[in-house]
Amino acid sequence: MKNDVSLWLGNFSDFDEVENYTKVMYNDDGDSIPSVFEKEFKLGYYDRSLIEKDWIPEAEDDIKELLVDFSYDDQLIKQFNDIQLNSKYNTIILIYNYNYEKDGLAVNSVNKGEYTLRFIGTAEYVD
Repeated sequence: MKNDVSLWLGNFSDFDEVENYTKVMYNDDGDSIPSVFEKEFKLGYYDRSLIEKDWIPEAEDDIKELLVDFSYDDQLIKQFNDIQLNSKYNTIILIYNYNYEKDGLAVNSVNKGEYTLRFIGTAEYVD
């Protein structure tokens, strides 16, 4: 079955910062409070169990190196291979079964000083 996956690349100081940025909280009634990531990029609905993220100590500008070891990495690398990254990144966020270009795309990038994050694009994968 064919599905979409949306990719963001950025720079954070460490993995804990990435975790905090993408963490969904819950109020006393059990209702979810969107993560900073969801708010800043105005994300539409997605299955929160289908997000993969990583932080690497050595920033990289090679998409192959950034995507290796993620789910369906061979399929994703082929599709994102032509993208010229104009800077190095240490943070990778993927949301599977989600097309940000169709369901969101309100924000292209966020630069807060202590972190930056940029929407790169959407690819298809077959599971």
